[in-house]
Amino acid sequence: MRKLLVALACLVGTAHADDAIATYAIVVGSNVGGAGQTDLRYAEDDARRVGQLLVELGGYAKERVDVVVHPTPEQLRARINAVADKINADLAAGRHSRVFFYYSGHARASALDLGSDQLALAELRQRLFQLPSKLTVVVLDACQSGAFSRIKGAQPAADFSFNSRQQLDASGVAVLASSSGSELSQESEQLRSSYFTHHLLIGLRGASDVNRDGMVTIDEAYRYAYHQTLLATAETAVGGQHVSLEVDLKGHGEVPLSYPRAATTHIELPANLEGKTLVEDKRSRTVVAETYKAKGAAVRIAVAPGEYRVLVRRGTTLSRCEVASGGTIDLDRCKSEAITAGTTKGGGFERPMRIELSMFAGNERHDDYTDNLYAFGYRNYFSEPSAGLEVLALRRYLRWLSLGGVAGVTVMPTWKKEITGGGDLSQEFDWSQWRLAFVGRAEQWMAATGFGSHFSIYGQLMAGLGIGTTSLRNAEGMTFRDTHVGPAFGGGLGLHVDFGRGIGASLGYSYDYAPVIKDLIGNTHAGGGHRFGLSVTYSF
Repeated sequence: MRKLLVALACLVGTAHADDAIATYAIVVGSNVGGAGQTDLRYAEDDARRVGQLLVELGGYAKERVDVVVHPTPEQLRARINAVADKINADLAAGRHSRVFFYYSGHARASALDLGSDQLALAELRQRLFQLPSKLTVVVLDACQSGAFSRIKGAQPAADFSFNSRQQLDASGVAVLASSSGSELSQESEQLRSSYFTHHLLIGLRGASDVNRDGMVTIDEAYRYAYHQTLLATAETAVGGQHVSLEVDLKGHGEVPLSYPRAATTHIELPANLEGKTLVEDKRSRTVVAETYKAKGAAVRIAVAPGEYRVLVRRGTTLSRCEVASGGTIDLDRCKSEAITAGTTKGGGFERPMRIELSMFAGNERHDDYTDNLYAFGYRNYFSEPSAGLEVLALRRYLRWLSLGGVAGVTVMPTWKKEITGGGDLSQEFDWSQWRLAFVGRAEQWMAATGFGSHFSIYGQLMAGLGIGTTSLRNAEGMTFRDTHVGPAFGGGLGLHVDFGRGIGASLGYSYDYAPVIKDLIGNTHAGGGHRFGLSVTYSF
């Protein structure tokens, strides 16, 4: 497939900009897929992050940054028309305007996919370039995925970005494309963003400011995004992704996109630091920056005031650095630990196998079988509880889907029947039930750092074989045993916590149903009921 285009209308306003220049931004994200397309996860979040950065470091007034998520074509047309009205008003007042347009979502060969509807690229081009602005920079970020990524644009047969970019070129326009003509763009589960947008934003926060003049130009942002996106995607199943740039900015010279010098807080990676570096916002538990820092020059990353954790991976060593209010990272003051080298960006796929040892308890089902025991004088003095142990093995096949098997045993307290006139004589009856079953689990990850603990909620279904054993000991001490076989089913929900290094724990609820044990008059006990369990887990 030809490269999927990123059209980011980069128009920059700064707190130091000329008052005669008005700046506007339309920032669009849409996760919703059309026919034959899988919904995206991070396109709308990427749009929100772009809008936030424009306000923080681009000099845009908040009211002039229009962030639009999952719009219809008609809603997007209305937003562009609203900006056109503002630009015309500025012209009447003697002011020039700049426009920044960004799109992240699904796309096909000649149109943006906005849910079940489409907006033709030719129409988008016409509407954007009819705006009487002095400068417009356009970026369409249409990304794709596989096991570790998600595909934006489910029908890659036609040549989107080459043809589209040629059509979009115009005087006073810059077009930044997320990949070359024969590649797919990708989202990252670990970064919770598209690779391209994530690294573009890091560059705009100052990592790409090579001349350290406090401004990031289109060219600087492109060079940084090119190298970092290629490095990150070289490890994925889809393969390396090459960012491209075309400009037609006659008379404009270099165009700054952001002003990191305006930030009140910076995290500086010193010149001698080398390694894969991740900056995490501790309050929101989100990745602010993830990059490979090479020796030779210090890198400053502009951030909002707050508490951050910087993680630096160097070979088999991981350093954790706490940063409260900005400053330079000093590895000698960071906590370091040995790690296993060679993990990938799978967000958990580096440990695809999981073993769980569970303890559970709950009330046993009450049915005709137990009623018959009561009728014959047997009593259970523990309100018919049951408890058990099980071992579950799972292998992850998709980010959200694991398959495996479970083996477990459930035991019930003994039922007793007192022998009238027999002194201490009694008859005792008990049973236990084994289960061997297949398991399917769907899991949704709620939070992750990529280097530390993460949380998930899950739902699972199981079906297999139940084996029940009964034991009757009469007053003379003779014991009679029997074995029963039948189907076993179950389903449940739970919360899983992974503490790192493969160690974790789960708290879950399940409902089991296994019609296995039978009596002599045709009653069947459907073993199971409501269960609550606690598990310890190990992933490898």
